[in-house]
Amino acid sequence: MLAPVAQVLQFALLIGAFVAVLEGWLHYHFKYHERNWFIPAAVLGTAALVVFAALWTAGGGVEAGRVVSLAVGTALAECLAALFFKHVVKGRHSLPFMLLAPAMLGLAALIAYPMVFEVYLAFHDLKLTTIMAWSRTGDLPFVGLKHFRKVFTSSPLSEVGFWELSLRTVWWTFINVFFHVAGGFVMALLLNSVTRFKGVYRMLLIVPWAMPQVVAVLAMRGEFHSQYGFVNIMLSKTAAWLPFLKDVGVGPVQWLGQHPFLTCTIINVWLGIPFMTVVILGGLQSISRHYYDAASIDGASAFQQFRMITLPLIRPVLAPAVTLGTVWTFNNINVIYLVTGQAGGTEDADILVSALYKAAFAFYRYSYSAAFALVVFLMLFVSSMVWLKWSKGSESLYD
Repeated sequence: MLAPVAQVLQFALLIGAFVAVLEGWLHYHFKYHERNWFIPAAVLGTAALVVFAALWTAGGGVEAGRVVSLAVGTALAECLAALFFKHVVKGRHSLPFMLLAPAMLGLAALIAYPMVFEVYLAFHDLKLTTIMAWSRTGDLPFVGLKHFRKVFTSSPLSEVGFWELSLRTVWWTFINVFFHVAGGFVMALLLNSVTRFKGVYRMLLIVPWAMPQVVAVLAMRGEFHSQYGFVNIMLSKTAAWLPFLKDVGVGPVQWLGQHPFLTCTIINVWLGIPFMTVVILGGLQSISRHYYDAASIDGASAFQQFRMITLPLIRPVLAPAVTLGTVWTFNNINVIYLVTGQAGGTEDADILVSALYKAAFAFYRYSYSAAFALVVFLMLFVSSMVWLKWSKGSESLYD
């Protein structure tokens, strides 16, 4: 019972100690940069501290050659850092640096290091046959662009190839984002015109987005059950009330077995509309009523007001929201994984990120998956930059 709590406390103390050492290191470099002994003391002290931390972490079982290499590398790095603080920083802006440093190092550990390691894996060969040698020696065979070529020429799955997955992913993203924006616009316009019970309506609307996505997706998955799901029950009752609908094929559907992609799309549309509604509603409420009053006096119709006032003024809010929605939908493995049970199951609903997950954790193709992830990242980055440039979403309203 107390063991997990103790582990959490130990981790917290370790993080606290690291932050304290970092702040002390920065304080020394800001306060004593003008002293004659500043650089020698900084080099010796930092090298000794790093070597001590390495020996303490490894329990003393470190080769002498590695200790010497670590000490020399640390001394050179500290010498450069001390010269930078002495001749460039010169003690200025100490408080902002000391406040931001822990957060910046935390981001570097959580984002920069995994990204660098992923690039390293993409150009090397890590798989089941090489992972044991890598764990012993730390070395991996260099294969260059081999895995990047395999991304485009071989299938990450057993049946579906990269290009088919790409087209399906684009289609998945377009359909979801289109209905997110369209549905969000309609709901936001309706809520913006409501005068009574606004809080109740907004609370009900935000429920699908506010609840944990796992709970929401699994709850909706149950509604598409072939026998007991709400959707099929309503289809059966509707066909019973209106018998002519049976002649056109209306009735229970094997959603998860025959139409997994459609099922995932419907659920994801339901999940994404509340977010767009909240964003668009915030933008609509920031538009002054004076514009609409003046347009009404000039005889503008409701559609003309929407086209000439609402759309231009909502653009600075809508363009970044669409960009975020596109990235999130493109990378949304949660819905597909939870709805279809992606432990190696059906491939009919797979998109790029779910295929990437399978390649890494079902087929253990680690380096191939790293190259695959970099390709997906570049696709998203380029498309997002093009969209922001075309939509002028990074500009303010008055630019």
